[in-house]
Amino acid sequence: MGILMVHGFTGSPSEFRRIGYVLQDQGYTVNAVRLPGHGTTPEEMMRTGWTDWYGHVLESYDKLAAACKSVVVMGHSMGGLLALKLAVERQTAGIVTLATPIFLATRKIVFASLIQHFIEYIEKKPKNNPTLLDESCAYTKTPIRCVVSLRKLLKQVKGLLPQVEAPIWIGQGKKDAVVRHESAAFLHQQIRSSVKEIHYYPQSSHGMLLDQEREQIYADISSFIQSLQMEYYEIRETGVAAEGS
Repeated sequence: MGILMVHGFTGSPSEFRRIGYVLQDQGYTVNAVRLPGHGTTPEEMMRTGWTDWYGHVLESYDKLAAACKSVVVMGHSMGGLLALKLAVERQTAGIVTLATPIFLATRKIVFASLIQHFIEYIEKKPKNNPTLLDESCAYTKTPIRCVVSLRKLLKQVKGLLPQVEAPIWIGQGKKDAVVRHESAAFLHQQIRSSVKEIHYYPQSSHGMLLDQEREQIYADISSFIQSLQMEYYEIRETGVAAEGS
């Protein structure tokens, strides 16, 4: 089984370094993608948009699916939006979403389409969470043009949710200052999958995979993926038995 990991807006694949090692040690084929314009400079990101990011996720999924019998897609924040869109267009074995934005804690994103004509970047506030590991390698400033593109992606994915039928694991930190925790409940309600898990972590911020409850989150995700793998082999063995009968 393969696991495709998609990082968040202005982030990098290093968000998944720790959980990637955990899942790799369990025998999964792990691929943490680097979205176009990310992991380099904000100036390079300025030249990209959601179609570039999604196109890379789609291409990466197809390559991993060609090498693995089944693929689970894991996305953090904006990566969760991209994973959900992918699940509508591809036959994913499952989806793991972490702090996926449906409702944001600030409405500044609404004004991005206006202020993009006056300023190019907005500086990020320094993190004040002493328990959060500084391993995301995220940019310290955000291209406003890309915020506008993110908003377009969010609106599109929100409309696609009733078409998502793959098994899904939804995680949300109660101390998330970026994404309102109602987002997780909305995803759980709107998605049509018959297999849905929702988990809230009271001490976790937006950077769930690097915060103080990370080990529990890794264990919960691992348990979900293992259940998908067991189901896959049960279906496969049932199919083989039916062909031989």
